[in-house]
Amino acid sequence: MTVTDEPRRHVVVFDCNIYLDVARIVGPPFSWQKFDKIAARLSRESFPHPDRANDSLRAVAVCSSGRFAGGELLEVWTNAHIDKIVRGKAADPRRVAPSSDRRGLGWSGEDAQSLVDVLITDTIARSSGGTLGSGNYPDGNPPLDYEDGMVYGACRKISSDDPLCHVYCVTRDKGFLQAGAEGRLTGHSRVITPSAFVGLVRSARQAHSVAAMRPR
Repeated sequence: MTVTDEPRRHVVVFDCNIYLDVARIVGPPFSWQKFDKIAARLSRESFPHPDRANDSLRAVAVCSSGRFAGGELLEVWTNAHIDKIVRGKAADPRRVAPSSDRRGLGWSGEDAQSLVDVLITDTIARSSGGTLGSGNYPDGNPPLDYEDGMVYGACRKISSDDPLCHVYCVTRDKGFLQAGAEGRLTGHSRVITPSAFVGLVRSARQAHSVAAMRPR
């Protein structure tokens, strides 16, 4: 197989808010049994969903096969910073208004750690992805704050390691999305909402299926 024959890689880095959306919907302790049951229900509901947090769960679910479309790979990657923030916010008490992204989930420390160990680690394993550990630095900071800069920094590291792969930074953070849309971030990765990401994957898979059915 030549280099050009190798399957194209699509790599996803989920912002912390995506995992926390999933945690809010599934509830403590996180389990794949509960996740899969909710994902099955959502497959029969409107898309995009009126409650956009549900599209975060759909975005994680669509990565479980490890395939983008056909033989193209779809991997989920994380870093130590993302894991730390997800664990910390899951364990934080509910100190602010329910509508605030800064609101903690109020989970026990054990359940918050399990969220990382089960949700994030298994999502990576299912997609044959990986973790950068602590081996990356912020990117786009400013206009991003340090936390978002560390997420985007993970994307930069992945894209620099493999310039041919397509890297998606999936987030619901309005400031993050706006900075990407306005071209105020370096263009190594595509900053995209969960619903747009799910739509992109679905369209690619449908196009592949149609092409595969055409007579040759």
